Amino acid sequence: MINLQLTNDYLTEEEIEKLKILFKTDDTEEFNLAIKNIAVAALTEYKEMLLGKGLPTRADEIKQHRLLHLIKHYFQGRIPTEAEVSSMFQLTETESRALIRNVRTRFRYQLESEILNTLQQTIVSSEFNNDTYHVVIQSDNVLEELNRLVSTNAPQLDPISKVRGSARKYQISEDTYELLNNALGINQEVAVTEQEDE
Repeated sequence: MINLQLTNDYLTEEEIEKLKILFKTDDTEEFNLAIKNIAVAALTEYKEMLLGKGLPTRADEIKQHRLLHLIKHYFQGRIPTEAEVSSMFQLTETESRALIRNVRTRFRYQLESEILNTLQQTIVSSEFNNDTYHVVIQSDNVLEELNRLVSTNAPQLDPISKVRGSARKYQISEDTYELLNNALGINQEVAVTEQEDE
């Protein structure tokens, strides 16, 4: 096993504070874990370069590979939101939306479990309210992926739509909710239990 250690002067106090805001943590252990995961993502990228594994040449392709490695090693098990990608890559939300979509499309098979896990977490977090399910969806890419499942598997059903007057709350009809549970392999009893536990 290879162990890498950073010297205490590698990051200034100001840089550490900025990174803590980015990582959304004040906990030293969580901060160190975030740094470690990002380092592994970066080393994976360099490993591919040094071993000549089909390196990207265009700037947008380099960003796509970088985000792929961050999803695998930093975001661990989920697709990030546009806001998270914007913070890390210094991009506008529109640019981040396009970057995530391109990564999702280009590396769909490599990210199959992360995409599935993100969609499952989103549906399980929904709450039943007046004959429909309500859910907060922070990512346009997640909304797009869920609606793609609906249109592919049951185009006659209603797509997920925004709750009027809300920023990021969406409604899912009962039929569409049931379809998504089946398509994503979610046990509905487990979903209900998790909602009751919250």
